[in-house]
Amino acid sequence: MRDDESFLTPTEALVHGGRAVVSADDGTVVGLILDTLGKGRTATFYVTPEQAQSVMRLFWTPRRIKEIGYERVSQEERTRIETELDVKDMGPWFSNRVTCPCGGVYGAFEFVEQGLRQHGPEWIGAVLSLRDAAVLRINPTQDAFCPDCGLILPAGHWYGMYALDGTLIYGCCSGEIPILT
Repeated sequence: MRDDESFLTPTEALVHGGRAVVSADDGTVVGLILDTLGKGRTATFYVTPEQAQSVMRLFWTPRRIKEIGYERVSQEERTRIETELDVKDMGPWFSNRVTCPCGGVYGAFEFVEQGLRQHGPEWIGAVLSLRDAAVLRINPTQDAFCPDCGLILPAGHWYGMYALDGTLIYGCCSGEIPILT
């Protein structure tokens, strides 16, 4: 099989499965992501880390970081994720913490725990092993559940996971685009 044929085989499988594959310059890809975000549509983009980081830089303004409580996940919580959930610590993570009326808190640990339940350890491991691609979820619809009482938490949960060198691996954006509002 020629190299171009081996490249097209997985692309064809994705398209056959009802997915779209887009090849475009960086500005066009970032524009598609921002358009999706601005129109409130939901999508997951598998893009270059640079494209994903461009969007994250536009989205995470100092005001939004403060309003949402987006902060670096503590080393203690990262260690807990590694030891209790058996998910390797690949670098700095950022997350907000959502507090339930019962006092339970949903943060990075609970997000990874829910991801393991919903997707399995193989999928989580595959995402965290990415080096040449980043996953950027736009207006995700995943509910956060209180770890203590099981209540669906109405406040959103936001996250960003980075490799040790600062490369974005997995993140999300939801809501208006600060530069356009």
